[in-house]
Amino acid sequence: MIDLFGIYDIRLDDSRKLVQDTTLLHNDQKLQGFFSNIGMTSGDYLHFQIPDNLVIVGDIHGDLVSLQKILNEFNWETYLGSEENILIFLGDYIDRGQYSLEVLLSLCKLKSLFPNNVFLLRGNHEAYHHFPFSSFSFPHELQAKFGGESEQFYLENLIPFFDSMFSFCEIDSFAILLHGGLPIVDDLKFFENYKFYLSDLSSQKNIMEQILWNDPRELVEVDWHYSNRGLGKYFGIKITNLWLNHTGCKCVIRGHEPCEGFKTNHQGKVTTLFSSKQPYPKFESAFLKMSRNDILKKTDDDNPKLDEFINII
Repeated sequence: MIDLFGIYDIRLDDSRKLVQDTTLLHNDQKLQGFFSNIGMTSGDYLHFQIPDNLVIVGDIHGDLVSLQKILNEFNWETYLGSEENILIFLGDYIDRGQYSLEVLLSLCKLKSLFPNNVFLLRGNHEAYHHFPFSSFSFPHELQAKFGGESEQFYLENLIPFFDSMFSFCEIDSFAILLHGGLPIVDDLKFFENYKFYLSDLSSQKNIMEQILWNDPRELVEVDWHYSNRGLGKYFGIKITNLWLNHTGCKCVIRGHEPCEGFKTNHQGKVTTLFSSKQPYPKFESAFLKMSRNDILKKTDDDNPKLDEFINII
């Protein structure tokens, strides 16, 4: 049996190597194009044909216990034995909870063991160096663990690791996956080559900010308005319909907002998943699991709701 979580007393040198190796793996995949029978990349953009099985996990926020429970719920070692079973995380691995570094290192080990099955999308907490906000506590945790060497570890290893993560994922004819929400697009010509624009978000900072920070809202009089978070925007159902129509997808699956494990917006077309319990005791932790047949049925179904496939732990 693989010891995925034996990282509580990991040394700085071992942490650095694990993060560096995962960063290299991410960067190699971004250049590969097709990396498996069902997966391809173009920079920050990730695309899958319909997998045999799909598991999606929302924000973890340093909650190592919930991460362990979720992985054990679907017997991760057996599940990941096939490259056509996909596991996607929606970002926000750090802050809030007690074990941010341990969560990151566990996911790095998982990615290194199953590089073509496991994918880490980026959350807004993995982009503080691009979009600063007040409640970012991760460097303090690193300082407590590694002392004076923690700043160098963060700047030289963790920031490149965060920058190597994918930001936007599409599952053919089924779903858009991202951390925050759908960007507001002013020029519809964007959709003529949207995969190209999404492939290099370092040069599309406005789009990156929105992908990481936007939230769905039931807007009536406007299509969108600025977010109370101070970053990102609130987007209404017209924005959701625009993206679904142009991509041919049925729904959006995202994280970013604490909730009772999941919530839906925009007539069920947007599902929010949340997978962190310890830092948010008033909320629940959940994950989504679907088979190929489940997904195929949804691609032919007028009801986009995914509630029946969500597991509360």
